[in-house]
Amino acid sequence: MKKEPLKIQDNCRYTDVVIVGGGASALAAAVELRMSDPGIGVVIIEKNPAPARKIRATGSGRCNITNTAAEGYIDIMKFFTRIGLVTRAYGNGLVYPYSESAADVADLLTARAQELGACIITDAEVTHVRPASGPGNVRFETEYAGGRIRSEFVILACGGKAGPMFGTTGDGYRMARELGHSIVTPVPVLTPVECTEWDPHHRPCAVSLAGTRTRGVVTLCKCPAGGSGHGTEIFEEAGEIQFTRFGLSGICVFNMTRHMRYDRSIGESLSDFTVTADLYPDGDIKSFLRERRENAFPGEKAAGVLRTVLKDNIAEYVMRTVSAAGIQAADKLVSDLTDGDIETVGNAVHCMVFHPEKLRGWKEAQASSGGVSMEEIDPETSGSRILDGLYITGELADRDFRCGGFNLSNAWITGLAAAHSILQKAE
Repeated sequence: MKKEPLKIQDNCRYTDVVIVGGGASALAAAVELRMSDPGIGVVIIEKNPAPARKIRATGSGRCNITNTAAEGYIDIMKFFTRIGLVTRAYGNGLVYPYSESAADVADLLTARAQELGACIITDAEVTHVRPASGPGNVRFETEYAGGRIRSEFVILACGGKAGPMFGTTGDGYRMARELGHSIVTPVPVLTPVECTEWDPHHRPCAVSLAGTRTRGVVTLCKCPAGGSGHGTEIFEEAGEIQFTRFGLSGICVFNMTRHMRYDRSIGESLSDFTVTADLYPDGDIKSFLRERRENAFPGEKAAGVLRTVLKDNIAEYVMRTVSAAGIQAADKLVSDLTDGDIETVGNAVHCMVFHPEKLRGWKEAQASSGGVSMEEIDPETSGSRILDGLYITGELADRDFRCGGFNLSNAWITGLAAAHSILQKAE
């Protein structure tokens, strides 16, 4: 192996490993390569002015680097301990840098890569990666704004399309396709959902819920294309539901969006899904109302009773939903509620239905679903099954995970896997 990260021979630049992208998986791979073999040449090419830009924004600036339940958790922690990052783990499995500063993680990774001798080229967008031949073990030629580099190995660590403001604009899909890989159509996930109930003409209109948060359970159902009815339950999760000015948000909703895939070629659409929200998951509102009916105070109204369980605007929306169903229960005395009234109110509280209209776009998505087909990638090494010496890491591959540090864990572990495979081949 060469003793420098980058050398010039016959007016052409050569190195051992070119890493396209300067994010999480790229920096993990570069640091691991140089820590394990200081003689291996490693060049990172990053189109932003500095690497690790997206890392700085993760976890709302706190950087949830991994989760105790994540695949490869032990190896990830060994890596960060080795490079000097002190962490803290919480009871829910979330692991943060002890400083809870994403900038600290980004700065440490960048500093370690540079201290270990990796070459980082910034402000340089890669335009092409091609198979090539040349002296030694050259397999690839990487062309970027500023020159060309030939190398034995290439790691495509460009990310997906989520968060384009950080430079992840889907470049890697094109490069992988040019190298013979298949791309599963990428879609934004871990993102808010727009619903038809927020249309100003919908009755009742849910805009009044905007800005409210409540603990609840969301359930996602899907009907067959062209079908009707409640459909098949495909996802359920408890958590904080956030009502926005356009629809639903919150971690449980974000995780739900990973399951909202559909196939246009067979007539499927987003309208095949329905979301139900249980707004009182810790009790039975029907039993509560029946009890209040038996022990009602003089003048006690149903709407007032509901406000002792739900936030005011949620209780109001429930009652408007009930009214839209033809049950005028809001102004009734609790003592006058019929069994039918209680059944309808209870269904509205425990099974409030929302109809997805649109997933919010790439700017708000935390991850990409889709990418290079996993059938063409060795999951143990991140290596391409099509081209020897090519590796595909992080979000560029068709792997996505729920919130809680799992997607960032995937970036670290796939970057480390690529590095270990290269080191083994380079022996």
